[in-house]
Amino acid sequence: MQTKKTIQKQSGPDKISISRIKQEMKEVYYLSDDLVILALDPNSPSLGRPVSLDGFAAIVMMSGEATLSINLNEYLVRPNDVVVFTPEVAINVVGYTEQATAYMIAFSKSFVNEIQIDLATSLPVYMRFGKDPVLHATSADVGEIRQVFQLIKTMLRSDKERYRHEIIRTLFTTAFYIITDLNQRERPANRPKGRGELIFEEFTSLLQRYNKRERNVGFYARQLNITPKYLSSVVKEVSGRTAARWIDESVILEAKTLLKYSGMSIQEIAYSLNFSTQSFFGKYFKQHTGTSPSRYKRKG
Repeated sequence: MQTKKTIQKQSGPDKISISRIKQEMKEVYYLSDDLVILALDPNSPSLGRPVSLDGFAAIVMMSGEATLSINLNEYLVRPNDVVVFTPEVAINVVGYTEQATAYMIAFSKSFVNEIQIDLATSLPVYMRFGKDPVLHATSADVGEIRQVFQLIKTMLRSDKERYRHEIIRTLFTTAFYIITDLNQRERPANRPKGRGELIFEEFTSLLQRYNKRERNVGFYARQLNITPKYLSSVVKEVSGRTAARWIDESVILEAKTLLKYSGMSIQEIAYSLNFSTQSFFGKYFKQHTGTSPSRYKRKG
């Protein structure tokens, strides 16, 4: 019989970054301040205090059990469960057994922005984990994820400096698609969708169709025959993000893809995305990514 320890509750999450995880945790494998992989056990220093990450994280439970409080909702996590944390959620380990062990990968928002994953694929995953962060997998599924994690750890130690970032991004994308497949497999096929979910799906469908020319919430609201205020309210409730933010992120994803792979000049890309000038496009891109289009193009 496993003995379960309960941790005394504390108020107010402690905001932590990838950089801080590197400093505080032991046996950490990392890529700058963008990505870390590590093992967790009852002796890990992060236990016993509520935290909030400034990036994303995924935990794969290997043995034992743990009770996690995520945004004040409690979840019992068992072996082969995958838990995904989105930015700014409040996380607290309420209790755990002495045999509890897990693998964790944490990554910054900027690292995610470098991954080329289309909007249609990422939306269901983001929506699911925003509402229900625990995914129940099989031992075979977890074995596949662990192999990818191990390859990432190997590349983090590798001397292949020139292509290491690209290789790690590719491996990370592989892990993302494995989790996406698990999410689609687990989702009930006959669960009726609410009106808000239907509106959100129509909105994202329109977004994929028109994001190269329309960046105004009002345009999408008119297409759906609802008010901009109602669209914004529904999208925020369903996804946790505003309609304006979804529009901006969709445009930025298109821009990054064109900058990296199209061979078009920055001016041509600006016009193809319906920006009046290259300068306006540059300011918009830097506002949302922290870097200029030219620098991103050179880096890619």
